[in-house]
Amino acid sequence: MAINFIPREVKFFDFLNLQAENIVKAADCFKSAVKKGVFDEETVKTIKNFEHEGDTLSHEIVDMLNRTFITPIDREDIFSLTNTLDDILDMVNSMANRIRLYKLDANEDYMVQFADTIDQSAHALSNAVKHMHDTKRSRRVLDHCIEVNRLENLGDQIREKAISHLFDSEKDPIMVIKWKEIYEVAEGTLDTCEHVAKVIEAILVKNG
Repeated sequence: MAINFIPREVKFFDFLNLQAENIVKAADCFKSAVKKGVFDEETVKTIKNFEHEGDTLSHEIVDMLNRTFITPIDREDIFSLTNTLDDILDMVNSMANRIRLYKLDANEDYMVQFADTIDQSAHALSNAVKHMHDTKRSRRVLDHCIEVNRLENLGDQIREKAISHLFDSEKDPIMVIKWKEIYEVAEGTLDTCEHVAKVIEAILVKNG
């Protein structure tokens, strides 16, 4: 009996692009909710749905890897990129859940800055993933990765200012704990975006 391998032309890059586009949708939704200051049940459910879709895409890619003999790039790289992209969605979903759980007014200056920076990073990553398959555009992909690195550095600065301001201005220790946790998860989300960018950069070097 012949082994039914999925042929090489299976569009792994298309599925990775769907993952990245799904992150953009989640980040856009999160940014909009932060600016409105409202994380109601519907908003949190919407972001959760994006996270579920990310899980589904991730599982589909891994399933294809297990059934494909020849892949366009190393299967370990596809697996790593798939998982790190999925991690971003998990963190955005976690922030949304915690903001609602803690009953925080999300329309807060530093949180608005974080949401905007995360959204920019998601868009930059999506643009990088979109052109990964085209070796003639490796310079453009690298530029998007560099932008993600810049935004991660900006996130570090926002976190430092946010926590410093929190300790100076907030008298309720419970609120300090809540906001400090949110700020750290937000900065961690940008760290994860940077990690994805580094995975992409490594793939470019290996396949350049």
